[in-house]
This record gives sequence, structure tokens and C-alpha cells, in this order.
Amino acid sequence: MKTVNIKSPGGWDIPADYTIEGHEAMVCIIAHGFGSSRKSSTAQMMLEHCKALGMGAVAFDWPCHGGSEAPYTALTIDNCQRDLQAVEQWAVQRAPGAEIVYFGSSFGGYNTLLHLCSGVSLGRRAVLRSCAVDMDTLFTIDTPGVREQIAEKGYYHYDPGFGPGLDLCETFFETLAGNSPFKLTLPDGVKVHLIHGMDDDVVDPAEAYRYAAEKRVPITLIPATGHGIDSELGISTLLRLTASFYTQAK
Repeated sequence: MKTVNIKSPGGWDIPADYTIEGHEAMVCIIAHGFGSSRKSSTAQMMLEHCKALGMGAVAFDWPCHGGSEAPYTALTIDNCQRDLQAVEQWAVQRAPGAEIVYFGSSFGGYNTLLHLCSGVSLGRRAVLRSCAVDMDTLFTIDTPGVREQIAEKGYYHYDPGFGPGLDLCETFFETLAGNSPFKLTLPDGVKVHLIHGMDDDVVDPAEAYRYAAEKRVPITLIPATGHGIDSELGISTLLRLTASFYTQAK
């Protein structure tokens, strides 16, 4: 595994780990969750899993996450979308001709859905783990304490319960509110498979199921499993599902 800093259109560096050698027929872009990083156990597991499948892969940090040194004002949905595109462009230059596929966790799944619906994505297939399909309503500027902290400090400090947390500017909430996966159309030919724990207390499984039903995409629900899908059954199902999904014919 190697590390690279990919230049963001915003001017900051996007830290990334990758296994791409250049000859692969398929490359997976791995997007981590909110408050997490490319060094998360799931992102690192997927890097190794993709390598074992003969695929290249790249896991990167969103603005203000992990090793990113972007200013807190850089964390907006618009900038996340631009950084995802920058990583995607870097990947196709690294492995010319490779098919791009995606793996997104929670917030990373949310952003991957937005990217797929934008019409500019180079890939057409994604597995989304604990996807935050309702991110735009799950966390808003009207969440208790948010407006007050922004008025006092210029930002709201979000503590996910691990890591240093995130300082969120008002523009983050504005761009979040303006991007609902439920209101977007998946283009023809795009294939998405959701995998969700039935005991997820962060993203309601009912919302994931509703999205799957409305958009007519498959969903795998894992019993006795939470948001991290880190149970033995959850991990084995995730690895089996991604192996099947990525290696099937287009």
C-alpha cells in the first residue's frame, strides 16, 4: 500500500492510501464516514479486500477529516463532491481504461449517491454500507445547540464520540440541506446495492429500506448488527457481497 496527496480543486491536499499498480481492469474508490478517516478499519479492510480480488483501490480523506489540513470552512457538500471527482480523475490516470466502482460508508455513501446522480461520475456501480440516505434531515442547523454555537464561535463543534471531532460552518449545513438523495434520480444503468444493520441507531434502517424501495435498488439487511456492520455476520456478508457485486459482468 502506498500513500499520496491528491490536489483538491480547493487548493488543499487530499491524503489517500492506494493499491493501484496501473494494470487493473477495475478500481474501487472508498469513501469513509462522517468524523472518520481513510484509516478506519472498514476502509483499510476494503483496500485489502479489493487487492485480493485483483482490483485496485484508493481510500481518501474528506476535507477536515483524518490527515486533511483543509480549513474548517472547506467542509461543505460541494467541496466533498469536488474532492471525490478529483480522486476519481487521479485514479483513472493511474489506471487508464479501468472501470471505476465505489464503496461508501454512511456519509461516504451519501456523497457517493450524490456523485452518481450528478451525471459526471465515471463509475456506474456502488456498494453502500450504512448509507446516510437521510443525511440532509438527520443533521441540520436546527439540531439543538447548532445555531447557538455558530452565532458564538462561527462554527459548531461536532463530537462523534471518537477522534478529534469536526468544526462545522454554516455553509456545511446549507449545502447539506440542499442535497437529498431521495429527491435525486439515479441515472439509467447505475447499479447500487445497500447493506445495512437492522440495529443501526445512527441511520434508521427503515429510511434505508424506504430509499431502496423508492429507487428500486437491492438492500441487504443484517440482523443484530449496528451502524458499523462490525459483527462477524456483518463483515462476512459485506465481503461476500462486494466480491460478488464487483466481479459480476457489467
